[in-house]
Amino acid sequence: MSNIIAREAQGLTQDAIVTLFELDCRRYGEGFLRFTLEPVAGGAAMFNGYAYQPMQIKAEGFAWNGQGAAARPMLTVTAMDLAFLSLVIGADDLVGVPVVRRRTYRKHLDDGSDPDPEALFPEDHYVIERKQAHNRMTITFELSVEADQEGRKIPARQVLRTCTHRYRWWDGSRYRYEEATCPYAGDGEWDASGHPTERGGDRCGKQLGDCRLRFGQHSVLPTRAFPGVGKV
Repeated sequence: MSNIIAREAQGLTQDAIVTLFELDCRRYGEGFLRFTLEPVAGGAAMFNGYAYQPMQIKAEGFAWNGQGAAARPMLTVTAMDLAFLSLVIGADDLVGVPVVRRRTYRKHLDDGSDPDPEALFPEDHYVIERKQAHNRMTITFELSVEADQEGRKIPARQVLRTCTHRYRWWDGSRYRYEEATCPYAGDGEWDASGHPTERGGDRCGKQLGDCRLRFGQHSVLPTRAFPGVGKV
C-alpha cells in the first residue's frame, strides 16, 4: 500500500474506491484486457494512461483473514459481450490467465482531482483456476492466488487420447456456441466418421483427423487430445 493511500485510509472521510481488473491474455494474442466494475464519469476509468472499460462484473471472496487456506475468489462476468465470449471459447476457458486486481480512490484516476498512478492499495495477483459456471447470461471463473500452486499436477488436465473440447451443437435452425470450448465456427460440416454432411449434421469425432478437416492439414490444431498416449 502506498504511503498516500495508507494515510488517506485513516481519514474520517474517504473518497470512493474504484476497483480495476487486468487480465494478461498475451498468450492468446489479445494483449491486456482491462475492466472496471462500473462506468466512471459515464465511460472508461482512466488510470496510469490505460483505459479500464466498464463491464458487468461481480467480484466475490477477495477478503483475506490470515487463517486457513488461501482465498479462492469468484469473478462473474457477462456472457453477452460477444468478443469476450469468443475469447473464452477459443482460449481454453482462460485457465491459467493471470489476473490483477487494483484499487484506488476516485480522485487518483487520471481525470481525478489528484491524479497519481502510484496511489494504490496493495495489488492482488491471481490466476484463473477454472471456469466454474457458464450460462447464457454470465460466466463465473474461480481464481487462485499465484503462489497457491502446491499439489498442482502436470499436465493440469486428464491425459486422454480423444479430444475433450465441447463442440458446437445444432438447435434446429443454427449452431450454438454457449457451452462450446472448441473454437471451430466454419462452414464446413462433417459427421462423426469424417464424411461430409448436410446443414445441421456437423458432429466432431474427437480424433486428430477430425481436427485437421476443420482447421487444415498443416495448421496448428487447437485439439485437447494426446494422440500419442496410445503408443506409450
